[in-house]
This record gives sequence, structure tokens and C-alpha cells, in this order.
Amino acid sequence: MKLQSFYSLTAIFMCFYMTFIPVIEAYDVSVNLDLNSGSCRIWIEDVNHNRIAGDGKGDYHACDGTSSDYEDIEFSDQEYYVVAKVELSFRKQKVRGSFNANTCFRIHGTIDFFHFEQTSC
Repeated sequence: MKLQSFYSLTAIFMCFYMTFIPVIEAYDVSVNLDLNSGSCRIWIEDVNHNRIAGDGKGDYHACDGTSSDYEDIEFSDQEYYVVAKVELSFRKQKVRGSFNANTCFRIHGTIDFFHFEQTSC
């Protein structure tokens, strides 16, 4: 009888949880890493320009496709900006946005003349 009560309570809890707890939605940003050579970092900022996802300060990685062709960043659904910075570049970081949906980008060019453009997914 105790086992049957356990199953009944579990079923009730699962039905309650699936009905009344909202589904957490998320956005996804995909970046094609296509620099000729060099390292970059890509991160997501909220509307107050606080970092909410992606690479942290100083977390540069290869952006020439040697380690991976794409970087995918997932985060909670909120208005956001995408920021890219190339290590050792004299150009300023590139900020794109604001967005309220999944987006795709391509970072390409050289260390001193890099481009960060939105592309179709």
C-alpha cells in the first residue's frame, strides 16, 4: 500500500509541475569563426551592457576554424547585444544588436581588418 501511495503522489506532483511551472525559453547565437588567423572572444550583453553569456574577459580562443568552425552560445530569452573582440587588433570591439530572437553571425578578415556581420541562419 505504501508503494502505491508513493506512485500516486509522484504522478500528482508531475502533473502539477508540468501544468503550473513555466517553460524556460532560451535564445541561441551561432558565430561562424572565419578569421585568416588570430584569436577572438565573443560574448552576449543585456540591455544594460552587462555580460550574460559567452567568453569572459581574457578568454580568447582560435577564431580561424582550427579548433572549431562555429561557436554556439545559449542564454535565457531577453533583449541582447552580441559583442566580438579580436586579440591584438587595433580596431575596437564590434557590438551588434539589439535582438529578441536567435541570430547568426560571421567573423572574418584579418587581425587588423576584421568584420563581424549578421548572416542568415
